[in-house]
Amino acid sequence: MTLSVLLSGVVFASFGFVLRSGVALANYSDMTSEGRRGLEVFARDVRTAQDITQFDQNSMTLQVPQPGGGIDLINYRFNEEERRFERVIDGEVQVLMNDVRQFFFRRFNVLQQPANNNLETKQIQLELSMVKEVIGRDTSERVVSARYIMRNKQVTQ
Repeated sequence: MTLSVLLSGVVFASFGFVLRSGVALANYSDMTSEGRRGLEVFARDVRTAQDITQFDQNSMTLQVPQPGGGIDLINYRFNEEERRFERVIDGEVQVLMNDVRQFFFRRFNVLQQPANNNLETKQIQLELSMVKEVIGRDTSERVVSARYIMRNKQVTQ
């Protein structure tokens, strides 16, 4: 009887470990996919943007030309309360990434040095960390984007 109790304990402990590992692996996969999709949308808008009208570490607004003419103002922001990276256009909020713990934008000029203002900004970089809790343990994914060049933007040095 003692032996069966010990074996049952080992089996349940092994099952718990396998379950926790499987959930952690699924979370890594989900966060990687979500990060990749979010960066694709972000990259498309940055590359086509004509100008940047507002910038700080947690948000920025891009002027993106529409295919039929006209300009869209697209705001990218970190919603600290909800812990998510969002894209806002015409008041419509699109959530790009959830479970974000750390977040900031960086901007650079043509010479790849930190830009001091919107006029000299030519490249944008995004850094963030996503964290999901799994049975009392955190699963994390750090996302560091490449520096995306604002191809349509004229810069002033």
